[in-house]
Amino acid sequence: MFLYRILIFIFSPIILGHIIWKSVSNKQSRYFWQRLGFKYSKLPKNCLWFHCASVGEVNTLLPLLKNLHSKNNTLNFVITTNTITGGNIVEQQKLDYLFHSYLPFDWCFSVTSFLSTVKPVSLYVLETEIWPNLFSLCDDKDIAVHIINARLSSKTTTAKPWVKSLLKTALSKVNAISARSEQDALAYALLGADKNIISTLGNLKFTTALNKHPSAEEDNFSTTREYVLVVSTHDDEEQQIYDIWKNLDRDELLIIAPRHPERGSSIAKKLDCKNIAIRSRGQSITDETEIFLLDTVGELKRYFANAMLVIMGGSFTPVGGHNILEPASFNSAIITGPYMENFKQELTLMLEKEAIIQVSSTGELEEQLNNLLNDKKYREVLQTNTTKLTHNVEEILNNYTDMILTKSVRA
Repeated sequence: MFLYRILIFIFSPIILGHIIWKSVSNKQSRYFWQRLGFKYSKLPKNCLWFHCASVGEVNTLLPLLKNLHSKNNTLNFVITTNTITGGNIVEQQKLDYLFHSYLPFDWCFSVTSFLSTVKPVSLYVLETEIWPNLFSLCDDKDIAVHIINARLSSKTTTAKPWVKSLLKTALSKVNAISARSEQDALAYALLGADKNIISTLGNLKFTTALNKHPSAEEDNFSTTREYVLVVSTHDDEEQQIYDIWKNLDRDELLIIAPRHPERGSSIAKKLDCKNIAIRSRGQSITDETEIFLLDTVGELKRYFANAMLVIMGGSFTPVGGHNILEPASFNSAIITGPYMENFKQELTLMLEKEAIIQVSSTGELEEQLNNLLNDKKYREVLQTNTTKLTHNVEEILNNYTDMILTKSVRA
């Protein structure tokens, strides 16, 4: 811990500079102040606190919070996120029991300020976020820390010895770890977590199937054109896929939804497409539109529902993939690329059910795209097979709900 705190101190100017840049570029002063440990007065006290890294984790969490509130409508929830896009998703829900804040960075003074102001009953961290100072300070203040839908990336399990030692120390402050699978439970045990606090409750990402209702913005989406949806893309993936699309010379529309919508303008310039419509600028889809750039937050559900097929980004560049269960919950035909390290369990399950196609290169992607677009029955087989994935969704949701309702009571 001492080395960790020294490193944070040394890199503080860089961290502060990044926070300022994000705040200014997104015109979000609240992001600046809350990351530094200020302006939490509008948050409820004695609430249940859930932390999500970004958009994917928020979408995973929402069905659980709605289920919790249906069983105890006196509960209030504070959701903290690292990203502005994640915060936007929370605020779009417009539910009077959901409150959003940005997570204070892991400086002791900023975390202490948050804990002293909000006084949460307990903290539930989704998936892989391990913050040593946060966990230690929660322990000092008797705030129980739980990691839910717990998973570990390959980068974490193969980290250097000093990093593993730091993570082991942080995990010693955790009260319970609810893993998404036996494999993930074992990974936490090997990292040094107490085996007695680890359980396996299932993968909460399956519950995105229960959160399919479109937002008001999505209800306004309408086009008579057939389209292919490319989602959660990262830098260079848009160009890779657009180059393939031009080679195929299709009449369908290509809709691109980048993982980070603030990249929208730079993507549009890089693609150099004359017939591109940009959602954030209010531009409409016409018969001449080649690309529709969906550079907004929280509007994917209606697009998933009507897409001919979905190409998952984050998998054609070494990012590790994104949540393939969300489009599966809409019974989409899905193609993913070779880089799926962060979603091995989900990918294995879907491949076993023949509910997804994984390609190893852009050349293979071009071939599969051509086959799927020309063969409706081929797409329908994939769509039908996704329905086999979510048979135990309600059980998983109730497992987590019961656990939280049982544990989240002050002694």
